[in-house]
Amino acid sequence: MISREKIQSLYKLAAMGGGCGLLLLVRPLIYTIIARRRDPSAYASVDASAVVFILYAAICFFFAAKELNHKEKTFGRDLFIHTPLLWISLYTALGVVSMVWSVNLQLTGFRAFECMSMTMLMAAVVQNLFYHGGCKTVLRWTMLYVTVDIIFSMVRALSYTTNVMTLLQTSQMMATTFFYMVLFQSPKRWWNYLIMIMSIFSMSTVAYIGMALGSVSTFFGQKRYRTAVILAFMILGTVIAVIGPYKFIKDTVFFDKQSISIHETTGRDKIMEVALEALKERPGGGYGFFSGEPYLLYSKHLAAINGHNSLFSAAIGLGVPGIVLMVLFFLTMMKTVFSRYIPPEYRASLIGCFCVSFLQSMGNPGIGSRVFGGWMPTMFATVLICGFYVYGKYYDEINETNDEE
Repeated sequence: MISREKIQSLYKLAAMGGGCGLLLLVRPLIYTIIARRRDPSAYASVDASAVVFILYAAICFFFAAKELNHKEKTFGRDLFIHTPLLWISLYTALGVVSMVWSVNLQLTGFRAFECMSMTMLMAAVVQNLFYHGGCKTVLRWTMLYVTVDIIFSMVRALSYTTNVMTLLQTSQMMATTFFYMVLFQSPKRWWNYLIMIMSIFSMSTVAYIGMALGSVSTFFGQKRYRTAVILAFMILGTVIAVIGPYKFIKDTVFFDKQSISIHETTGRDKIMEVALEALKERPGGGYGFFSGEPYLLYSKHLAAINGHNSLFSAAIGLGVPGIVLMVLFFLTMMKTVFSRYIPPEYRASLIGCFCVSFLQSMGNPGIGSRVFGGWMPTMFATVLICGFYVYGKYYDEINETNDEE
C-alpha cells in the first residue's frame, strides 16, 4: 500500500503547480468521465460533453490569465515574448482571425480559443513550478502529470478491453514524448519505469522514429549514456549490414505494413494531397483554423479529423501565412533546445523530448490543429523547453534550494 507520507508528498508536489497545475492534472479525469465514442463526422456537434470542455477551457483561460498577469511574476510573460511560443501564439491568433473566412465560424473560434487557453495554462504551471521549486521540481511535476495521464488512459481502455498489449498502447503520444526525460532522470522512481515501459510497447511507428532520432540527445548528456549509445549504434550497424537495410526497416519500423512506402502510412499520403490542393485553392488564408480540416477530409471520404501533420493542418486551415508561422516555430524551437542557456544537466532530456515531439507533430494530430491526440504532450514539452531556456537566460538567480530529492 502507498503510505500516508507518500500520498502527502505527491499532494505537495501536485500543489507546486498552483491552481493552474491542479486544473491541468484534473483534465485526464474529466476526459475519462465524459469522453464518449461517436461518429467522427459529428465533430461540430455540441452535446453535454462539448459543453463541459467549453466550460473547462473558459475556467482554464480565466485562471491562467490571472496567474500570468501577476505583477510580481514576469516568467510567464517572458515565455510568450522571448521564446518560440511567440510564433505559436501568433499562429493561434491568426486562427482566431480566420473565423472571418472559416467554413464554420463557431467551431474555428472555440478550437482556437481552446488552444490559446491550454497554452496559457501550461505556461502558468511552468511559471509556478520555477518560482515555487526549481528545475528538479519542474521535472518531478512533469513526471507526475505524465503518470496521471497514463493511468487514466489505461482506465478508459479498461472499459472495453483487458488485453495487456492493448493497454500498453494507450499512451502512444504522451509517454513516448517524455521517454528521454525519464531515461536520463536520476534517481529513478516507479513512474520512470512505467513511462519507459509504455513507450517501448507503444507500437507507434511515428514514436519509434522519434525515439530513434532522440538518441542524438545522449551526446549532450552523461558519458555513460554516450558510450552505451555508441555501442548500440555499432551493433545496430552490424545487424543492418548483415540482414540488409530494407529487411531491417520492414521488420521494425514498418513491421505491421505490407511494404515500405508512403502509401503504407495509414492514409497520410491522401491527406497530403488534400493539403496541397487546399493550399492551391486558398493560399492566402485557408479554410479556417481546424474546421477546414474535417470539412475537406470528409468531402474526400477520408476518415480523419485533422491533417495528422502540423504543416498539413496549417496549409488547410490557414494557408501560406500559417505554414510560415509554423516553420518559424519549429526552426526557433530547434535553436532554443540546443541553446547554451538551457542548463547543461537538463539539455539531453529536453533535446530528446523535442525530437520525439517534433516527429509526433509531423506524423500525428498535434500542434497546428485542435487540442487532440498529440497536442497536449507536444505543447507541454514545448512550454517546458521554453521554460528551461527562459530560466537559464533570465532567471538563474531563482533559488534551487527548494528542490527535493
